[in-house]
Amino acid sequence: MKILFIGAGGDRSEITLCRHLAGQSDIDLHVACESPSPLQRSLAETGTPLTSLSFRSRIDLGALRTIRAKLEETDFDIVHAVTNRALSNSLLAARGSRVKHVAYRGTSGHLSRIDPASWLTYLNPRVDRIICVSNAVRAYLLSMGIPAERLTTIYKGHDVGWYNHAHAKLPAELGIPDDAFTVCFVGNMRPVKGVDVLIGAAARLASPHNVHILLVGEVRDRRIRHRISRGDVPGFVHFVGFREDACSLAGACAAFVMPSVAREGLPRAVIEAMAQGVPPIVSDVGGMPELVVNGKCGIVVPPRNADALAGAIAMLRSNAAERDRMGLAAKQRIRTDFNINTTIERTISLYRELTT
Repeated sequence: MKILFIGAGGDRSEITLCRHLAGQSDIDLHVACESPSPLQRSLAETGTPLTSLSFRSRIDLGALRTIRAKLEETDFDIVHAVTNRALSNSLLAARGSRVKHVAYRGTSGHLSRIDPASWLTYLNPRVDRIICVSNAVRAYLLSMGIPAERLTTIYKGHDVGWYNHAHAKLPAELGIPDDAFTVCFVGNMRPVKGVDVLIGAAARLASPHNVHILLVGEVRDRRIRHRISRGDVPGFVHFVGFREDACSLAGACAAFVMPSVAREGLPRAVIEAMAQGVPPIVSDVGGMPELVVNGKCGIVVPPRNADALAGAIAMLRSNAAERDRMGLAAKQRIRTDFNINTTIERTISLYRELTT
């Protein structure tokens, strides 16, 4: 099989998948990605053919020409596009070709049958398969009228061995007391992430429970920025911005929270926390209930419900045994049910299904 893998950003799951594909005797893998990128650096030593490629828009003439040249140079069986722009440009570049198209979809929402941009990507009938990161994403695409036979759920797996270098404790520079019960959130703080709900929940608990909230990522929610500028954020809420060590910071906390209100596929930040044995609290949104089994390896609460979120935090704060049990179960869930080896096996099976 000849595979052209386009648009990968280089997270650990994509790097591991591509390295494994490159090592298969029956797969001739070519990768087109940003340069420089972690994926490009990782694959350089494998001898995998690499093409530098960036996308400025859904229709990028430079990218189109590059992809078209690759398709004319090599008789690929499959183009696997993992971003919106990679998909739209590869579909346009492959007009008149019989190459199969595999797409990846990691979120719900943002598609419309009356939006031409949607027909350039996931609604395009020339897409042979869409890999959905969760069953929730698959259900959403079904609701958009995409035939079931074009959809398959493959979780983006991880390896718990990737996370053996977490901080033993939070760095002193963050200003969080050593005896604090620290709840972490990692992600760009857009309105859809529900961080305002988390701040409201913590305010109900901070004083009697010594709860501190560690918020890692850029603040893109105007409501939160306004609260910060007015000085209307309690001192126990710590905004630390983008951090290269975000994953390790989450591993040093007592609990992890993802209070999203819509559109979640399968948040990597939650998986990374669980892989380090940190019990998660998530809202009942998108694919998160598929990841977190309520009461077993974490807690699932209704979205936009600060009282329920506060109650979940208080329970974990006051019950160390339950917290430890859920943390161990969370790590085991990633080890067994969200394992990168399963992702690799199912992806290769999909390729073989399309080429036989």
